[in-house]
Amino acid sequence: MVGQETKRIAYLDILRVLATLGVIFIHITADGLSCLTMSYNWYVAMVGDGLVRWAVPVFVMISGALFLNPEKTVLYKNVLTKKVPRLLTAYIAWWFIYAAAIVVVWHFLKNEPVQTDWVMPHYHLWFLPMLIGVYLLIPVLRKIASDRKLLVSVLLIWAVYLLVIFVFTNEIKRITPLYVVHILIGYSGYFLLGYYLSDTIFSRMQRVSVYILGIIGIMITIGGLDELYLSYLSLHVAMMSAALFVFVKENSTNIGVRVRRFVDYVKNDLFGIYLVHPMWLMLVNKDIIRDLCNHAVSLPLICIITFVMSLYMVKIIRKIPGVRRIVE
Repeated sequence: MVGQETKRIAYLDILRVLATLGVIFIHITADGLSCLTMSYNWYVAMVGDGLVRWAVPVFVMISGALFLNPEKTVLYKNVLTKKVPRLLTAYIAWWFIYAAAIVVVWHFLKNEPVQTDWVMPHYHLWFLPMLIGVYLLIPVLRKIASDRKLLVSVLLIWAVYLLVIFVFTNEIKRITPLYVVHILIGYSGYFLLGYYLSDTIFSRMQRVSVYILGIIGIMITIGGLDELYLSYLSLHVAMMSAALFVFVKENSTNIGVRVRRFVDYVKNDLFGIYLVHPMWLMLVNKDIIRDLCNHAVSLPLICIITFVMSLYMVKIIRKIPGVRRIVE
């Protein structure tokens, strides 16, 4: 039992690191997608973005693997009094920090007029209220997860739902209440999927099948050559996410000592890195790096620089009493 628990924690930590790097990379490629459509840089950004679209779903799947585990006692009271307030605190604090930073940088330093959208929640903070919504559904999701047949049935229905709704994604986004429901259904499905994959022992043939589906998902995601195909709430992205989750779960014991040390060094700072990394994307002069090397090299290079700068910024913040809470 001890060995299983150690393996479980190890592969989830590895997935967290990969997902954090993936999210940073997605936000970096966003600049490339603003390039001239069908240009070389646009193609590189589109392919790069598509290859890491599993990042956000994997974050949610990790939470599902932990919160829906029947061997783990999850008190809904603790969710409401500890987990939700923690996310709310981070959301409000970083909403204010980013709004203030953007106003200072653009209004005072660049002498540009303040625009209304500058004081709206920063683009990456959407993840926090979404996760709060899923957390509020934990009692229902644990009921589903406790019944294996029901869990499989719900996941199959969810997969069909993603396939059907994908066609109407743009229309759904125009209707806010409907889009909110869609978000909750979509990410609740990932929550359940994370638990299912963590709790299932796969045969070699089953693993190969999952990996093949993942490769098909990658081909659809990058082959669509359209931002619509980059939607997290699509079946092909779910296939990619499941494949990566299973691959890391099954191979986590094979990683080297240096990788383990790196994961141990950063694992407690990943939430903070997620929160602060757009700050560095605003500050780092990405154009200089792009001019020095090919776009296919500059994107991962900027990602690594941003990750490292964010990591040490978080480590400094965590040493400040009274402030550390906004990155933990």
